[in-house]
Amino acid sequence: MVDTAPRSLGTSTRRDLVTQLLGIWLLLAVFLDGWAHLHVPGLETFFTPWHAALYSGLAVTAAWTAGVIWRNRVPGEPLAKAVPPGYGGTVIGVVLFGVAGLLDMAWHEILGIEVSLDALVSPTHLLLGFSLFLILGTGVRSARAGRGDAFDWTLPAVLSVVLLTGLGAFFLIYCSAFVRVPPAVPYVPTPIGSAGHSQAEMPAALGMASYLVTTALVVVPFLYSVSAGRRPPRGIMTLTVGVVAWLPLAMSGFRPAAVAGAAGATVAAVAVDVLLARLPGHWLENRLPPVTAVLAASVWTGQLVGIALLAGIGWPVSMWLGAVVLSSGAAAGLASVSTWNRRPIRMAGLRASMGPGDDANADAP
Repeated sequence: MVDTAPRSLGTSTRRDLVTQLLGIWLLLAVFLDGWAHLHVPGLETFFTPWHAALYSGLAVTAAWTAGVIWRNRVPGEPLAKAVPPGYGGTVIGVVLFGVAGLLDMAWHEILGIEVSLDALVSPTHLLLGFSLFLILGTGVRSARAGRGDAFDWTLPAVLSVVLLTGLGAFFLIYCSAFVRVPPAVPYVPTPIGSAGHSQAEMPAALGMASYLVTTALVVVPFLYSVSAGRRPPRGIMTLTVGVVAWLPLAMSGFRPAAVAGAAGATVAAVAVDVLLARLPGHWLENRLPPVTAVLAASVWTGQLVGIALLAGIGWPVSMWLGAVVLSSGAAAGLASVSTWNRRPIRMAGLRASMGPGDDANADAP
């Protein structure tokens, strides 16, 4: 008779933690390689110390994943059944990363080395990014496996969400409001049709768009943590703002205005986390859009205060205040979308747990 009891390794938080620590290695190596593409002139070969850091991280991750599966095997069963819950995507990610790495090496040897924006949108690099997405998501997939719609956040699961956010920040660094620091750049309104209108408007327009993109990067992990766990993990805003702000700055360069803005946003995120810890659970359940709007407004107000203290604000009040309001509206919209159909799903689960005679009272307050 085959033992169908859960295998201890299949629910090991320690195992997941090691996997996510290796994920930190991989993510930092990605940013290090990105830094080299931006700051080291004359890169002409695939074989660099920065690629070595990345691919050695992959090799160790692959070896660790293989060891986890091998130790989880049961004699007489196919090895595929030894893959712990949540690790199927990890295996696919490791294999796909290796394939993408070979394609990337061929790409570089044939077409040369990308040096700027082209490095972020190169097809082989995007394939590497998707592979990393699968690997870095291991912790949260493992935590959710077999636990239904809600679970208690473990450290590996939190690290997984944060690392995935950092990966998104890497590939969207060209439209990061923390890197561009748009309000620090003077803006002179120029009427449509006059000379220099496009040149004057384009940086401000890109800056406004960067606020929307970066708001999504900060807010979506928070909304996911609210929807997936019984409560969002402590420090989630500080961690996400930290990786979205500071890792791209380390890659692109620590310019004073950008550092001041990131510091202000981080302080605001810490304050937000303190408030979230004191907020009753039903507030997040019933008032998620306005709460999320306040979170976004707090982060960007903190950034603006930091910029103003060090470098001054170059935008008129209509622009910088509009950026805060627009970002808050976008955050509230994302929160509203995340709550669609949540009640019907929960009511369906409630009815499934009731007896036939209780169905009439399912919608009672």
